[in-house]
Amino acid sequence: AQWCSQASAPLAAARAYAGRVACSVLAGAASALAARRRTVAHAAGTEEERHPVTGLPPGPYPVGVTTVQLDDHSRKDPDGGARCLQTEIWYPATDDARAQPKNLYSDFLARRARQEFIDRAEDADAIGGYRAGLTIEELDRSWQNLGVRDARLRGAEEGPWPVVLFSHGSGAFRASYVYFTEFLASQGFVVVACDHAGSSRYTVLNGKVVKAGGPRLDSSQEDRPRDLLFLLDSLERMNLGADSRFAGRLDTSNCAVTGMSFGGWTAAKTVDMGDPRIKAAVLQCPSLVRGTLGREVRTPVMTMIGTEDTVIGDEGNRLCREYSAKATGPSYLVEIKSAGHVTFTSCEQYNTQYGNGIGTSRSLTKPGTTYEPLPINEAHAVVNSYTLAFLDVHLRGRTDRRADLECNAFEQDIFYVFQH
Repeated sequence: AQWCSQASAPLAAARAYAGRVACSVLAGAASALAARRRTVAHAAGTEEERHPVTGLPPGPYPVGVTTVQLDDHSRKDPDGGARCLQTEIWYPATDDARAQPKNLYSDFLARRARQEFIDRAEDADAIGGYRAGLTIEELDRSWQNLGVRDARLRGAEEGPWPVVLFSHGSGAFRASYVYFTEFLASQGFVVVACDHAGSSRYTVLNGKVVKAGGPRLDSSQEDRPRDLLFLLDSLERMNLGADSRFAGRLDTSNCAVTGMSFGGWTAAKTVDMGDPRIKAAVLQCPSLVRGTLGREVRTPVMTMIGTEDTVIGDEGNRLCREYSAKATGPSYLVEIKSAGHVTFTSCEQYNTQYGNGIGTSRSLTKPGTTYEPLPINEAHAVVNSYTLAFLDVHLRGRTDRRADLECNAFEQDIFYVFQH
């Protein structure tokens, strides 16, 4: 294993070194490291080139987005029917999408098919809870995204496209992570995120609005990992012809699971279940305190946390560091110093002063004080830069990208430790 500090030092010491030492890469030469940083900085673009959603210039492909409801008849919902999942799919679209209008926020709400869908979304226990007075009409005007609704997927001759599954946090919503899902789609991944019914703050199933809570929430820890594997099973069927838009264009045997908070734990648990199609995982501030992970972690895993995260707290961050350190396969720990729990979302689009990593926030490391987080587009640039390099190496097999995983390209802003 190659560590980005000292291989024999305890993790705490390794993190301290990571803040002031560049990287102990294979070549080990300072000039090579400087050249690598210049390459990464060029990829990140200038401040003018950075997209407000992704934090980085988008990739080479326009982004398409579509909504499907997927029904798992092997599991019973508390209402007596199948376990149903409202699901968003972002994907690399054909070039004609560049000239088409971008997706509206209300398109995520069953395309505004009923006024009830809008009214219920504005409730304080749904989308309206992100900021007092927030309306869907306002979000339709202000929501920044790359996606073009129902654009055509690029052809099979350019694919097949590797699959990334994403799991949202508790009480969140599948569309609230577009900085991540759309960036990866622009880079040539098919990214799939469902609302986990019961722990999503809002979803529409069979024409009915469903909010968080009740029996669905009670079983969510069991249901969520099974939801992700069901999504992957569904994509396999779509690839085989169940949905002609995706037929022959998906590499479902080459999949990464990703998620934030409860979704980060969900991704870790899905890895723990040992499905051979899962080749990599990205865990963003995962709530590992939930436990129940027993399998040795051999799958390549990237864990991302915020030093000031007051949701999972000191204990949660400690568990994340331990999880990364104990993995026996390739493991990467990205810790953003001035970041909180909500840094790993697109919630700045709802509320620029949401807190916990967006706007002035309560400090975890200095209780009773506040801190100013790393600007959100810069934090998203960190997340997307390392995630893309990680997936390029461990899903696409691009060995030329390993050097980007052996370098702290954001030295002042993060602690970074890795082992291949």
